[in-house]
Formats: sequence, C-alpha cells, structure tokens
Amino acid sequence: MLSALLCCGPSFALPRRHFVAVSAALAGPPCHTSAATAPPGFEARRVEGIGGGFDMLSEQPIVDVDVLYPPSLNGTWVCERRVAAVEGDVGQAQGAWKLLGGTGDIQSGEKYYVRFVDLRRSSDAMTGLDGRRYYGDVFDRGFEIESRTGGAAVRWDARTPNLLRYEREAGGPGSAAELKVVERSVELPSEKGWGSNELIRVTTTSSAFGSSFDVTYATRVQRRWRRATTSEGDRVVEGLEIIKTYRVLDGVAGVEMPTSTLKSTIRLTRPYETRGPQPK
Repeated sequence: MLSALLCCGPSFALPRRHFVAVSAALAGPPCHTSAATAPPGFEARRVEGIGGGFDMLSEQPIVDVDVLYPPSLNGTWVCERRVAAVEGDVGQAQGAWKLLGGTGDIQSGEKYYVRFVDLRRSSDAMTGLDGRRYYGDVFDRGFEIESRTGGAAVRWDARTPNLLRYEREAGGPGSAAELKVVERSVELPSEKGWGSNELIRVTTTSSAFGSSFDVTYATRVQRRWRRATTSEGDRVVEGLEIIKTYRVLDGVAGVEMPTSTLKSTIRLTRPYETRGPQPK
C-alpha cells in the first residue's frame, strides 16, 4: 500500500499575499503542473463559493481534534526519514520541507527522536485490533520540531494541536514560522494501517527594502503508516509522507493545482529491542 501511495502526488502553495518576489529565498519560480490523482480518502475538498480553492485565512473549527495513533506507539521512537522523489518546482518543495522542520541537505537522510503521548481524552477513544476500546495516542508535534531542528524554541500545546510556532537559533529566511492546520481528515488505525491528510497554513516573516512583512504558504501533508517487523523480530512502523505546495492568492490556495510534490519514506524504531509478541 505504501508503494501505491508513492505513485500519487500531493501539493504546497506559493506565497503571494504581501510580496511574492521576496519568497524566492525559500521557493523558486512558479511552476504549472497538473493535479495528480489522490489515493482514496485523500482527495482535496472543494470550497463553497471559491471553486477549487481553499480559504487559508478561515478560522472554522476542524471536526477531527487530532490524528490518532495506536496506543502501542506510546513513548519515544527513533525516526529515520529520506526524500524519495521531488516533482514540480524543486525550490518550492525544498522551501516547504524546511519550513515544516527539515534540516540540513534535503538529499541527505534525517535521523531524530519523535514521541507519542496519551492524553486520556474522551475524543481519543478508538477500537484496537482485538476489538477492545482504548485511548489513542497523539503525535507530539512540538517535540518533533525541537528534535528535528536540533533545538528550535517551540510553542505548542497538545490539547490545542492545530497551532505551532517555532524559531531556530540560526537566523535567515525560514528560521521562524507559524504552522496552523486549517483542514484535516483522518483514517483510523486498522489492520491495513492508518493515515492523515492535513492542509497547513505556514506563515513566516520576510523583509525587503528595509521593511518586514508576513508571507503565507499553503502546504498539504499526507501520511500513511503501517506496522512491520525487522528480520530480527523488532517492531517498526513504516510510513510514507507526501508534501504538496500550492499557490496562494489573496489568502486563497489553489488546491487543485499543486506546484510541487515531495515524497519521503519514514521509518520508526524503538531505541531498544522490542522482540516478542506484537501489542494491540
């Protein structure tokens, strides 16, 4: 199923809101691409009155509070990720990758820690593979950004997970950003795996001619996960992440026409041996 997703593309949006020219530091020149067919459950939704666009400035509440993960993922994991393919505008793909936490050379693999937490909320109840009811875990987004960037200052609350702000020690374009999830759909865990589709408004500050201003990007992050085991019997979680970028015009993202698509493979392993029966 992961290989099937590798054949599909997502998208990210190029800033226009205040001053497009300045965004060149993070994203290359515009590139027109045709919309790729999304896997079932990951289709972009249309917006009433805006055709195929999405109002990135909308403050409408999101139905799904957060993405739920199996309770067996609770705790810390080692995350290894590697970019598998880039389609469309490479500059925009790399800009989105960096603003979402990417560090170093995009062609090199990344390795850092991630964490899943149990908040014990009634909204997090889910049915395990054994048919019993459990509390699902949520992904610690703040911990990931801090770990992935090597110590960025992060502001994030697990109980209001849709807004995250961070600032890296190194200055320059993309060193600080606000990530706001404006749309989300969730595929709950099953024997076939689980996944999520989030449209994220990325806001960063740029400057030109002695003045500073905000630049707004639109990025869709789609992830698909499944459980597996190594040849030695250790438990692992394998994932595919697809990041799409879109143009943004007066706050509206053209979500039917991605300008770039970046596909990465993700592998989660415990920092200790986990051989033995798999938990539910």
